[in-house]
Amino acid sequence: MKAAVLTALALSAVPPLVRLWAGPTVWDRLTAASSLNVRIALALAAEAAFAGQGILLDVALAYAVLGFVGTVLVARFAERGQR
Repeated sequence: MKAAVLTALALSAVPPLVRLWAGPTVWDRLTAASSLNVRIALALAAEAAFAGQGILLDVALAYAVLGFVGTVLVARFAERGQR
């Protein structure tokens, strides 16, 4: 079960990786990076559920919050750069 969940998460990360690599605009790359951050947080949460380690849930939550803040900061920076 664990292998199936982690495989599904890895396969769902392929389209954002392609968009991150070939994205024509900064907004495409930013969306792809945000999507990858979500998938990494989900992988950490799944590992916490399978291993029974609650500390990984804290790590997943902190990673998700930092990913969100990073996305907002880069978006604000990119928006100001286009003016």
